Amino acid sequence: MNVLARIVVSTGLTCGLAVVSAQGQDKLPPVGERAKVVWETVNAAPHAMAANEHIAIIMTKSQEKKAAEYLATAEKYRQAATKACGYANEAPWQDPLVVLVLPGKEEFGTYVRRVQKRMLETGETTSWSMADDQLHAGMFLKGGKTMAPSDAQVGELVAACVAARRIGVKNPSPDWIADGFGRATTHKLAIPTHRQFLLSEKRRANQAYRNLAVSPWNNSATGEDGAAGRYSLMYLLAYGPPAEKFPAFLNSFRPDENQESVPVESALSKAGITPTTLWPTWKSWAAGWR
Repeated sequence: MNVLARIVVSTGLTCGLAVVSAQGQDKLPPVGERAKVVWETVNAAPHAMAANEHIAIIMTKSQEKKAAEYLATAEKYRQAATKACGYANEAPWQDPLVVLVLPGKEEFGTYVRRVQKRMLETGETTSWSMADDQLHAGMFLKGGKTMAPSDAQVGELVAACVAARRIGVKNPSPDWIADGFGRATTHKLAIPTHRQFLLSEKRRANQAYRNLAVSPWNNSATGEDGAAGRYSLMYLLAYGPPAEKFPAFLNSFRPDENQESVPVESALSKAGITPTTLWPTWKSWAAGWR
């Protein structure tokens, strides 16, 4: 199969291009070969890849112009997320994270089944593997009023992966912790093209403050209000006044002996954040978030 892979190699956000054909695949850099193997396990269609030393974005060849755009945005998210998660003197991963932006739900389901070796969960649009020897994430872009712009969706996945590494590969935590941190990072960066989406997100948080009868981290906080409450809570924790304790909060999901998982309230308390104080603090803040 004559697959043409476009590899964009960059340092920081400055990109240079190298085009490698199927006949020259021995020239692929290590991340290119690793990304190619994962991609072809899921989708045999020709692909494009944009990569720097931290992230490799791989998607269909027809979307190759988007690959460099998504990489530039994802790098901004990685930098903000790395700082917020307490990686001051180290990187969350040594080899580039491979991010597969798949054409649709069917291909994403194939990624989950063939690569992650599990069944697709209802409503799932992103997934990742954070083990050193399986460092990759998959997603498909989804529309809807609560979904971020496409480049932000890619960036949010990268930020979520940074949080997942800080939590720990074997330490269970609610999905909304990492996902919510991704959305929080969209608010932190406040990229101008995301402005309208961010305004609508803040309005949803304002509404959640009025409607939620329980704390955002309570399991009974469901629906749009529950999601808006949790995402806004993660922004407050990661980038608001408790930010210096945020890395400790993520670290606190490591279970003790004979403990299967750590409840969110316990993780907050372990990090020095008082849950009974956090809820009224969030309500007061969310009411006026603009």
